[in-house]
Amino acid sequence: MDAAINKLRIISLKGPETGDASSALGGNISVGSVVSSVTSTVFEVQINPEQITRNFSIKYKDPNTTGSNGTEFQFDKVNAEELELKFILDGTGVVPQNDMPSADLVNTVMSALPDEMKSAYVPIKVAQLQTAVYNFNDETHRTPFLLVQYGKLTFMGLLLKMSVNYNLFSPAGIPLRAEVTLNLVAHTSSKESAALLSLLSPDLTRYHMVIAGENILRICQKVYGDEKYYLEVARANGLTNFRNLKPGTNLILPPINKSTSK
Repeated sequence: MDAAINKLRIISLKGPETGDASSALGGNISVGSVVSSVTSTVFEVQINPEQITRNFSIKYKDPNTTGSNGTEFQFDKVNAEELELKFILDGTGVVPQNDMPSADLVNTVMSALPDEMKSAYVPIKVAQLQTAVYNFNDETHRTPFLLVQYGKLTFMGLLLKMSVNYNLFSPAGIPLRAEVTLNLVAHTSSKESAALLSLLSPDLTRYHMVIAGENILRICQKVYGDEKYYLEVARANGLTNFRNLKPGTNLILPPINKSTSK
């Protein structure tokens, strides 16, 4: 007997700290626990996407004045990851409906309908998707938080854009096929964002564990882009003999104002 196909699911949540979302982010999603929660809805794609795009970007500050030459940029922040999903909804009957129970309640209901009524599959699924990812929630006064899960991918975020391209219709004008594109941006709490920036920004205090063969000059070159800041790092750590650092030493790497440091 063939194993069940793992379908891409989009889970709509009232908030990013919902218990179901927290447990899902720690490992595989427990579909049963999510469905049982009144704060969530599950949208399951009919046909898994052939391509998922994850976009990573960094923002830099341009310190150069107007009319000056040079392209020296200063790190500002790591932008939130963006995720693009493209998938197809097909109501022509070419794609057989799965009669197995689904976490997506609409799929379960549609599979039980007579064949003559299944032509409404596409508009019903589009309406379900719009409700799950786009519609404003009067109770929370915002659009939903979204949890995307497919295989090893787990992504918590918010919808930036949803587009639906209808490209096949019945004689009665009912859409029979649609190409859906969703663009999402990752959402993290302020605490999680601060922790991430503390590891990435040279303007914030960080920590570095020394490994064998490292010295303070090499660490400063790697972190600050110049070894000349070794005295600031030595002072921050109370070091007198800083050329031979003991492996396993946890160094404080303080914020350094490069415009005033000599």
